[in-house]
Amino acid sequence: MITVPNDNSDSSPGDGSTQWIQALRKGDRVTEGTYLVESSNFKQTRNQKYFIQMNLRDKTGSIRAIRWDADQAIYKSFSIDDFVLVNGRVEEFQNHRQLIVDSITRLDPQDILYEDFLPASERGKDEMLAELQGIVQSVGDENLKSLLESFLGDHDLLFALSHCPAGKSLHHAYIGGLLEHILSLCELARGVAGRYRKLNLDLLLAGCILHDIGKCKELSFRKNFSYTDEGQLIGHIGIGLLMVKEKAGSIPGFPEDLLLQLQHIIASHHGLLEYGALKRPMTPEAIAFHYMDNLDSKMATLDSIENDLEGERPGVHKGGGQWSDYKPHLERKIFFPGDGES
Repeated sequence: MITVPNDNSDSSPGDGSTQWIQALRKGDRVTEGTYLVESSNFKQTRNQKYFIQMNLRDKTGSIRAIRWDADQAIYKSFSIDDFVLVNGRVEEFQNHRQLIVDSITRLDPQDILYEDFLPASERGKDEMLAELQGIVQSVGDENLKSLLESFLGDHDLLFALSHCPAGKSLHHAYIGGLLEHILSLCELARGVAGRYRKLNLDLLLAGCILHDIGKCKELSFRKNFSYTDEGQLIGHIGIGLLMVKEKAGSIPGFPEDLLLQLQHIIASHHGLLEYGALKRPMTPEAIAFHYMDNLDSKMATLDSIENDLEGERPGVHKGGGQWSDYKPHLERKIFFPGDGES
């Protein structure tokens, strides 16, 4: 979840010269707006006229943008991941906002506040890290506690863990999203283990904290959310299994069977092979964890869809309900009931 600055304030991306994307509405003018280029494509209309189709973003969201009557010189004057100064107007196309660009100019990145261009968790980093430390200290199994402490004692890894999104676009896709996802799962684990006594809570908590640890190396989150070469070639599950094995190997006498059970949670947490799991869950903890992870990621995805819907169509919950577009990754449209107000 992200917080949008007060529309009446002077705060805005870069240097106070533009409006936040989530606050833009049909008919608004954008004057010297500063945005990050997520995508850019040079295209041709049926009438043989050229245009540039883009996605621009700041930390509150992204918007489709069009520069009509374009040429190669304009297209080549900026690139993906560049910061640009934009003048234009907001229109609507097929129920979605669209920024019609009158002019676009590449900016020097040294003059940019990067934190204005990536969404971030509403929760503070220090607050979340303190909560994570408390969870680790609550683990009763000394081997698992030592393993978790070895991860938290790695300063570079801790920086990545506290900044990394949980995903590139689908769920918890914002700075600090991975840590927020981990803490949510730990809360779920305590409730589930309290109900189903056969589950090993310490093992579940370790799985919550380490199941996506490979994302710290899979994802890049400096200027935009993208995949690293290591992430594309190996993937976060494979990376995470190697990281856990390496850390466990540095702890004298770490039990092989305990390591195997933890690695199985990591390897199987996507549930099905066609969804990226290396194995289907085959232990009580792995089965429970898969459903917990699936639930938390799906609920966060719904939050994201709802926020996007509210950005496109303000007042979504007033009066009747509202349908989203069809979401291929969910294989359905989503209905958000109204709040009953007229």
